Order: sequence, then C-alpha cells, then structure tokens
Amino acid sequence: MTTKDDIQKNINSRLISKPTRLEGGTTQDIIGSVSYELANIIDTKIDIILDNAFVSTADEEHLEIKGEELGIQRKDATYSRLVATIEGAEKNFEISSEILAKTDYGIVFQVLNPKMTDEFGNVEIEMICLTSGAEGNIKEGELNQFNEIYIGLENATITNKKPAYDGYDRESVEEYRTRILDFLKNDGCNSNIADYVAWAKSVSGVKNVVVQDATISGAGKVNVYILSANNDAGEELIKAVKEKIEKEQIINAKLNVFSLNVLLINVSADISLEEGADKDTVKEKFKESLIEYLNKKRSVISNLQVLNMLFETEGVIDVSNFLINQASKSIEPDTLEVPVVGEITLNDMKGV
Repeated sequence: MTTKDDIQKNINSRLISKPTRLEGGTTQDIIGSVSYELANIIDTKIDIILDNAFVSTADEEHLEIKGEELGIQRKDATYSRLVATIEGAEKNFEISSEILAKTDYGIVFQVLNPKMTDEFGNVEIEMICLTSGAEGNIKEGELNQFNEIYIGLENATITNKKPAYDGYDRESVEEYRTRILDFLKNDGCNSNIADYVAWAKSVSGVKNVVVQDATISGAGKVNVYILSANNDAGEELIKAVKEKIEKEQIINAKLNVFSLNVLLINVSADISLEEGADKDTVKEKFKESLIEYLNKKRSVISNLQVLNMLFETEGVIDVSNFLINQASKSIEPDTLEVPVVGEITLNDMKGV
C-alpha cells in the first residue's frame, strides 16, 4: 500500500457522515486529491528538509546557513595583484588610480596607489585585477597595453615582469562542506592545533595547513605553514593568515607563518590503448584521478596505487615502465611538503 492509500484510508476511517465511498464519487475525488498532495509532501519535501538539516547532505544554500550557525564563513573569491612596469611616460608624472591596463584577452588591471614616474618617465606600480578569481593570475608579460589613451602616457609601454598573484576562486561547495566537517570533527578549543588550522583555512586562498606547537617550534612559539589553492604562498597571503590568527588566538604565543614546500609528483609510463582511445583524453582523466588522490593527505604516495589508477583509466589496456619521479618506488613526503601533480608523460606503445 502506498503512502497515498494509507492517508486516504485514514481519512475515510474518520468520516462521520455516510456519503458514498464509491470511486468517482465527489467525496472520494476530494479525499483522493488531498491524499495525493499530502503523500507528495511526505514522500519528497520531508526528505529534502531532512537532507538540508545535516552538513554532509545539505544543498548549497542550506550549507551556507549551517556554516553561518557555526561561525564558518564561505571563502569569497579574491582579486589578483601584480607589479607593472611603465616605461616612456612623461617624467615626474603621476600615475593615478584611474589608469587601467589589460591583456590581449581582456583581463583588466587598475592602479592601486598613485605613484610618480622618475626622471626618465619610468615607474614600477602595483595594480589589482578587476576580475575576481584565479583567472586574474596572468603570466609574466601578458599585461601589455593600456585600456585607452591617457594624457602623459601616449608613448608609454606597460608590462608585468612577474606573474600576477593571490587571485583565488570562491570556495567550492564541497571544499566548504569538508572544512565545516573538519571543524566539527577536530574539536578546536582554547587555541589548540585544530583552532590554528581552522583559523588559517578561513582565509581566502588557503588550502593546506600544517601547525607545529611548542613541542616542535620551541617554548612559547607556534609555527603555521600554509599553501594556497594555486600551490604557492605569497607575502600577502602569509600576512593575511598571520593577522587572522593573531586576532583570534587567546594565548600569548609567538606566531610564525611560513610557506609549505611543494613536492612535484611526476609520472611517466608506456601505455597500450583500446582501439579508438585518445591518449590526451586518457592523460586528462588520469590527471584528474591523481589530483583527487593527492588532495587526500597521505603519509605515503603509493607507487602501486597510482599505477593501478592509470591502469583503470578508461581506454587503457596495459601499462609498463611506470615511474614516479623517475623511480619505481613509493614516496614519503616530508611533514612540510605538499604533493601536487607535476609532469605526466604517457607514451602510446602503438605509436612507437
């Protein structure tokens, strides 16, 4: 018997008058319709309500509500920055904050703080991207033109001699969910290690955190090591983490914030592919699996597990000469190393 039939039976059992109960009768039409709608609410809406009551199953909107209740805000996207070099402008000329420059593909940066050119018309000046997220982390030399013709800059050139930095995408729903679950599981209190991890990870851009308490860093000291979603940790990010923790910690410990080290995991192998399989597609799918594998904190990067991941990638028939970092053995990262995907070299044996 369905939920609708149960409801209809219960309503009928409570009827006082004795109208006809034949199917197609007016009373039964009404009772049937009401029973259907009530059953629909019970069978669907209640399940949705229950799912949204728990962090592990809540949808995006209700996950943010749960996070707010716990004081854990979802991390917003940030705007990348860079140092631009301007040459050939008027000498002793102020580069105002109204000046915009862009790449060939339309990523625009704006001058942060006005600055004067020198006696040769040259200046190095900080700029901020007008597009949020990692998209603004442009490569060296990609900032190459002013947004329009500006007085005093008619003959000037602009470039960035170093890549842009500190542009991070908004925290994904699953990253946010994991951070809330970690907070609930790790039981932070009284400025313990779990607190320091949670505080550092609350800063936009921070992905990996290792905390060393006084037993390792020395009496009265706490060392916090971080790495961003872009696998770096610039001065601005380190500063932001330090300011956040110093604002939150309730003990008078000397805080040091450093960057974690990146351990590149390079993979090479000879592979045999199924008929019609594309090597580049196989490589991309394997890379996605490897990223997911490395994102889970591990004491050992297993040579056998990674080999098996490649072997089980759709389109692969066989694997030989498999190496991780030019060796056929597992890797044990140091405590302060974060393994990330490096070069993946796959040789299709059919093409050899």
